[in-house]
Amino acid sequence: MLSLLELISLASFAKRGAAPAIVTPFERCSFEELASGVAARMNELRARGICEGCSVVIVARHSLSTIINILALLHLGAFQIPVSPDLQPSELEAIANRGSAGWILSGSEIIPAPSPHCPRSDGACLGLLSSGSTGAPKLVLRGADHVAAALQIYRAAVNLTSDDRVLALLPLEHSYGFHNVVLATLAAGATLFLHPTPHPRLALQSIRKYGITILPAAPIFFDLLVKFFGGSSQQLPLRAAISVGTALSRRIHEQFLQVFGLPIWQSYGTSESGPVALNKSGTPHGDFLALGEICPLVSVYIVGDDGHPCPEGETGEIIIDSPAVGIGYLSTNDGASRFVGRTFYTGDLGFIRGGELYFAGRKKMLIAAAGHKVDPLEIEQVLRDHPDVSDAAVLGVPDEDGIEQITAYVCAREGLSHAELLAHCAQRLAPYKVPRVIHFRPSLPRNNMGKLLREQLL
Repeated sequence: MLSLLELISLASFAKRGAAPAIVTPFERCSFEELASGVAARMNELRARGICEGCSVVIVARHSLSTIINILALLHLGAFQIPVSPDLQPSELEAIANRGSAGWILSGSEIIPAPSPHCPRSDGACLGLLSSGSTGAPKLVLRGADHVAAALQIYRAAVNLTSDDRVLALLPLEHSYGFHNVVLATLAAGATLFLHPTPHPRLALQSIRKYGITILPAAPIFFDLLVKFFGGSSQQLPLRAAISVGTALSRRIHEQFLQVFGLPIWQSYGTSESGPVALNKSGTPHGDFLALGEICPLVSVYIVGDDGHPCPEGETGEIIIDSPAVGIGYLSTNDGASRFVGRTFYTGDLGFIRGGELYFAGRKKMLIAAAGHKVDPLEIEQVLRDHPDVSDAAVLGVPDEDGIEQITAYVCAREGLSHAELLAHCAQRLAPYKVPRVIHFRPSLPRNNMGKLLREQLL
């Protein structure tokens, strides 16, 4: 397996000459120009005191300057924390303090941060704010070897080559955007198309104009593409539309296939472990797609509450053994996930059947109801099955006695009553699974990857 600096070496970029590396609506950069730009930026950063082990926050806009900053910091051996461009100055400062960062890079700017910037000694080159669906974001530490392994696993899984043209709509500060969209694309010699405004109309224009072959996006974006252009069949040059961030529903998959004639691939991975599985076939599992085949170089185990391996088809915790599993968390993690060497205990529940991995919920999300462990995802599926419900979330909310009550948050058409929705659930769920409380909401909080922000429901 090649090292990270071998995969993204400036010499290899320069050898590709005038081949397009990065295209934006405003500029076009060849691989040769990219190598020169990164080398110049490294000199600027060194002059400001940024060196190996130094901690830096990088504002991850969809721009050429962001890509150059990312590559320059990796070549310097610095520790970078990519963050959303939507953060306010106070939020940037808080993250800089959390990561002991001495600088904030925003485009061409190098902004001193009011924090100590002693070189790190743990070998981390990347700190990712996780996008988990429960609890506050964690800062995941990853070394250069983990980053290199992640992008090579992804390249093999999707068969990424220099002929590919990848449209970057996903946030570049997230694991998938950073590893798979940016680094894997450039390491393969493919062309990266950066789009600062992920509007469905503009995205389809770019796909056709530039002959985009790979489109990773959140499920909600594929749903918007169908709704926006659902009147007639649309021929696209894509060879892979990849669902990222959260479970892809059968409805979105089937409607996208019907309109565009292309199946959506369901991907599965974590900020902590890198890519894990990929479903290219559209294999269903209830209302969602299965997670698919295990990626090359990755091993997955299913373990029960007693710590013993589960037989095929039996549900347990998903445990990942991979060279891409990172170092750990910056501070103590109070969630269900944890690191043990290069093994990552995901806190996700699933099972393996016929060589494919299936998702079955989150350990921490299980609700204790009437002596039973209830999976809120099962109830959410039933709620979404109602023709007048567009979105739903379920939590276990303690009452005044501290007993968890199954509580539903529902987006529905005006006039849908509690009684009608409860009757719908009662016909499809055991009595102890029927929500005790229902709140109607105009929308549910989701991040820009489409993940439900459950902590914001309360």
